Amino acid sequence: MGKNGSEVLFKPQPVRGFERRKILYIPVDTPLNTIGGALKKHSLKELDTPFGYAYLLKKRAVVFQAVGSPLAVIWLERFAVSGAEEVLILGFCGALHSKSKTADPVIITKAASEEGTSRHYFPRRRVFYPSPSLSQEVRQRLQTERLTCHTGSLVSTDAPFRETKSWLVRQRKKGLGFVDMEASAVFALAEFHGIQAAALMLVTDNLSEDEHKIRFKHPRLIKNVQDYFFPFLE
Repeated sequence: MGKNGSEVLFKPQPVRGFERRKILYIPVDTPLNTIGGALKKHSLKELDTPFGYAYLLKKRAVVFQAVGSPLAVIWLERFAVSGAEEVLILGFCGALHSKSKTADPVIITKAASEEGTSRHYFPRRRVFYPSPSLSQEVRQRLQTERLTCHTGSLVSTDAPFRETKSWLVRQRKKGLGFVDMEASAVFALAEFHGIQAAALMLVTDNLSEDEHKIRFKHPRLIKNVQDYFFPFLE
């Protein structure tokens, strides 16, 4: 199949009225509706669908609360044919090691695929990378805000309830420090369409051999959502 989609049976349709060069993809919100409240306050218009929401901002369009790789690409395919040139993930991830604390910010440098979506774009690939230039733009924006940030690689999975002890050991041996559900598929789609993609994550979960701690209501997380994500909601 060519990248022009000439053989595709089900073609994505543009998101009319939401055309923007820059797209934010925000899979989930905090339990306090921290991001959703800000989007409603600043958006020019909103599109509510069974698959998530789209918001139109002055400089960007936002895909919001579309969890998992399939929903991510359903939306982003439509924005790709709407003229999008870059996608920035503002997401949440789990830490696979004890060095990361709740709400630590991480710019993703590599995403290994354990989800089932990316292989439909690159059947033989299992590792995908963000755009170096867009990742650097994110770093520079954070520096402008006087914010520090870590870097790290992650694995994207479709099955968070199958994160077993043996699975955790395997990921650590591969040098993967974080886990999410979308980044590898988004990077794959972006590469396929020749657009840029990057990911800025905040740690919400900590995984060890004994337990899985979830801290979505942690005060530091709410603060860092405002500090690290809100500058991009323009």
